[in-house]
Amino acid sequence: MPRPLIITDCDGVLVEFVRPFTDYLLAEHDLTLSLETFALAGNIRDAAGNVLPVADFPPLLQGFFTTHMPRQRAVAGAADSLAQLAGYCDVVVLTNIADIHADTRTGVLRQLGMPYRVISNQGGKGPAIRALLDEFQPSASVFIDDLPPNHSSAAKLAPDVHRLHMVAEHDLRHLIPAAPDAHARIDDWADALPHIEAQITANVGAAA
Repeated sequence: MPRPLIITDCDGVLVEFVRPFTDYLLAEHDLTLSLETFALAGNIRDAAGNVLPVADFPPLLQGFFTTHMPRQRAVAGAADSLAQLAGYCDVVVLTNIADIHADTRTGVLRQLGMPYRVISNQGGKGPAIRALLDEFQPSASVFIDDLPPNHSSAAKLAPDVHRLHMVAEHDLRHLIPAAPDAHARIDDWADALPHIEAQITANVGAAA
C-alpha cells in the first residue's frame, strides 16, 4: 500500500535561517540585516547605513550556504515531529538552494536528527511537488512551506496536496501574511503535528 507523503521546506520550517544569516553578514561582511519588510534583499545595510544593492544579495546568500549552513540549528519540535510522521509516512525535504549545496544540507539535517531525502529546487515548487506525487503515488500528501508563492505554485500544479503555511521563525511571523493558497497557517510544530496527522487520517479514510 502507498504511504502518505510529507513534502517540507527547510529554511524557516526545519532549521533557523534569520539568526545565523544575520550573524554571517556581520562577522564576514560587516553588514547588518534589518527586517522592516519580509524581503531580505533591500534590508541589508553596510556600516554607513547604506542599503546594499539588490544585485549584491545572491552572492551573499550563496556564501552563507557555502560556509555557514552547518551553523544552522533545528526549529523547536521539527525533528521529533518528522520522526513521528516518518514512522508511517515518506518524508522529502524540498529546499530552494543550488544543487551544489544539496549534499551539505543533507548532512546537516542528518546531524540534526532529520535523515531525509533532500531535493534542491529553484523558483516555484509546484513542478517538483507534482513530480514527487507522480513518483510516490501517496495515499495522502502534505506540503509545508513558509513562502506564500510556493503555496500558490503548489495549488496550481498539485491541487490535491494539503498545503500548510508555517513560518517557524518568530522574527518573520509578523512580516508574512497568511498564504491565500494554503489550506491552513500554523507556525509551530507542536500544533502542526496533530493537524498534519488529522489531514492524513481524513484523506486516507476518504480514499479507502
